[in-house]
Amino acid sequence: MSENVRLTLAIIVLLVGLFGENAVQFVKDNVEIVDGVTYSVSEPSIEYKELVKPITETEISKEDSELISSFYLELSDVISKDDSIIEYTEQFRNLNTFAGVLHFNSSLLGKYESLGKNIDLAIAETIGKQNVNLDDSKRKDLAEVLNAVAWSVTQ
Repeated sequence: MSENVRLTLAIIVLLVGLFGENAVQFVKDNVEIVDGVTYSVSEPSIEYKELVKPITETEISKEDSELISSFYLELSDVISKDDSIIEYTEQFRNLNTFAGVLHFNSSLLGKYESLGKNIDLAIAETIGKQNVNLDDSKRKDLAEVLNAVAWSVTQ
């Protein structure tokens, strides 16, 4: 290794040793870290507002409402774009259950009394409780109610 390279490395090590913590603290204090994604949830029709009314009456923390809203907004988007994977309502129910458990990591388990039940009721009112084909009409209705759920938790 040449003497210039050694000298440069030594100076870098010396500077990091002397000013490293101060530089890191300066960055932490002066650089804004954007860690969230902004979602735009459209206001649902009156019909869907009525379906999700019990959800809007639940007081949910801002942090949790953003988490729940983004989940159901994404789920609505997935359902509206899918045309070959989720063919039946039972498949959707399984997806909703497993994805919810994975997404929320049980952090909301028991935190909001009857929230999950009210969400499930709104979905069941829309697509029914029987395992039926998720045709275009049902798929559109399901996407709408999921959007309404995303909206309702932010009210």
